[in-house]
Amino acid sequence: MSSHDVTIIGSGSWGRALAHTLSTNNKKILIYSRNLKHQFKDQNIKSTSDILEALSFNKPIIIATPVNSLNEIGNKIKESNYQGSIILACKGIDSELGLFPSEIISKYIDIKKIAIISGPSFAEEVIKNKPTAVTLAAIDNTILNDLANIFRSKFFRVYTSNDIIGCQLGGAMKNILSVAIGISDGLNLGPNAKAALITRGILEIRTLGEILKCNENTIYGLSGLGDLVLTSNDDLSRNRRFGLEIANGLSTKEAEKKIGNIVEGIYASKGLKILTKKYSLKLPICSKVFDIISEKITPKEAVNDLLIREQKKEFV
Repeated sequence: MSSHDVTIIGSGSWGRALAHTLSTNNKKILIYSRNLKHQFKDQNIKSTSDILEALSFNKPIIIATPVNSLNEIGNKIKESNYQGSIILACKGIDSELGLFPSEIISKYIDIKKIAIISGPSFAEEVIKNKPTAVTLAAIDNTILNDLANIFRSKFFRVYTSNDIIGCQLGGAMKNILSVAIGISDGLNLGPNAKAALITRGILEIRTLGEILKCNENTIYGLSGLGDLVLTSNDDLSRNRRFGLEIANGLSTKEAEKKIGNIVEGIYASKGLKILTKKYSLKLPICSKVFDIISEKITPKEAVNDLLIREQKKEFV
């Protein structure tokens, strides 16, 4: 397919949702999938199982895969000598090195050619043309505006930003925090507890954001607070459902298997643990999620530890 406008790496729910959005804008899409198990009736969407073919065109590439596949894809990008722009549509932190997606892919391509798309956007809602607003972040304003224009539609509103780390921070940490909120709901701790977790959780995102020199507005914007509110309140969130299963007594492996897809909050919590050690930070909620996932502590013990923490001023 030589006459396409955009390539998408990854045919999961989010990759398919973005393909739908672009097709609605009369864009032609080539989507890469390992096994071509998804058949596309849309005439604007064609598929390939050859990743080097997918990378061989000088068209914008959207990567909509789990974070743990980015190094593999990066090596293919380098092998293909691709020089175009890349949009990262994955949310998380590398579990072994504590790196954000842009920090991984920038090892293989100029950081100025990388953009991030993030925000409160369940794939199922996007495919149904439910109104959705997201943030698109990039360093280079020309690339930023060009990429924003291919997405914008009546149902898919795109706000732009130059804060690429801040845009990724919220998307990664909300996965961890929505696990915490799923656990809280699974333990029937009530709406008061949920409100407290969301509010104190966004403060934990801001705390790391300050260290990483993120724009505070980004933290309270679509890719931060917006995404956290969405994933905390709806069972379309895999991370929230995972937390519910953990609260019901399943092990980490059992709960992830029951969800049936990769739960990014598991791996993001491991990556965040690296960053909290690196910067000597105290992020009590996210740290307890890591301890629960690592099965060092039970959900009830984690709640008790949080409740008996020393009282202090709300903002210091």
